[in-house]
Amino acid sequence: MTLSNPTPARSRSSAYDRPAARFTEDHRLDVRASALGQCRRALWYAATGQAATNPMTDETKLVLEAGQALEPVVVRAMQRRFWTVTPSDPEDPWRVEVEAGAGLVVSGHPDATGAIELFGEERVIEVKTRGPEAFKRSKTLGAERSHPESVAQAACYSVGLYGECRDVVIATLDTGSRRWDYEVIPAARAERAWDAARRRLSTLAEHHEACGPDPAALPERDFTASDWQCQRCPYLNLCQPGEAANEAEEDDQDEAEPVSDDSARAALLDYEQAQSQIKASDQDKRTALKTLQHWLQKKGVDKARLEGSAKTRTVGMVANRRYSVDHKRLNALLDPEQRAEIVTEQVSEYVRVS
Repeated sequence: MTLSNPTPARSRSSAYDRPAARFTEDHRLDVRASALGQCRRALWYAATGQAATNPMTDETKLVLEAGQALEPVVVRAMQRRFWTVTPSDPEDPWRVEVEAGAGLVVSGHPDATGAIELFGEERVIEVKTRGPEAFKRSKTLGAERSHPESVAQAACYSVGLYGECRDVVIATLDTGSRRWDYEVIPAARAERAWDAARRRLSTLAEHHEACGPDPAALPERDFTASDWQCQRCPYLNLCQPGEAANEAEEDDQDEAEPVSDDSARAALLDYEQAQSQIKASDQDKRTALKTLQHWLQKKGVDKARLEGSAKTRTVGMVANRRYSVDHKRLNALLDPEQRAEIVTEQVSEYVRVS
């Protein structure tokens, strides 16, 4: 059923406010489903109650809370797009707990369940909000490559709700353009993502069995201080203070000779002057080309010769043909490993002045 006037979202329950990992009363390790991609040492710090040395900044909290507030907006958009969606009650959310191994459980709160009207069975819908770059990356590479932990999270919920891993839906909102899209991950591939997450966490469960809940007995790290996962980790300075400082020192040493503030400002002024000249030149070129286009149209030809300042030139209309790839269909048809051979990722750095 499509809802024409969806009700506004209510406040979130305190059930969502829990650590990434914790030990239960029956001595099991409980990992939060949304933390499946976190470093195992960070999960151990959380489970043993270590104080965060690098807590979230106010800006990071704002981004996180804004994303949470926008999740119901995506659900309502899906309802208007011919999806039958049952969202979780934000004040009394569904709770899913799945046995992931000996002494290990994964728990969490699914965002919604649903299906396209008249087609298919009900499945888990996991809603994510991404910045423009992350949204573009997700659409191009597919959720299994760009955010595999989201697929494992949805697969976990599917096992908990239905007793099996069905197809799962990752619905994503671009917070910049406010566009949204979804990707259906086939059941077999979703189950594979869940199995990979369980295997990775199984070593943490084994560590718990061997050492007990000892905060001083630390498991291995999954990342290095230069990785973004470490840079955003609330336990970075506790985990590797020396390495983090060394990384910063190495970055400083790799930099070019120091540039004074006056030199930087002079460079900015040069940039602004060049930009204004380029804009003026581009505007003149666009005006001239538009005039030539109207001239050709009036003559009823696609190409003509015209005397220029230095020589006679050919003025003509040119068709620019482009080809696009339907990444959504590509992601649905091919496994992540096959897509990795076809769609490659390249990173370049540049300076942007805004």
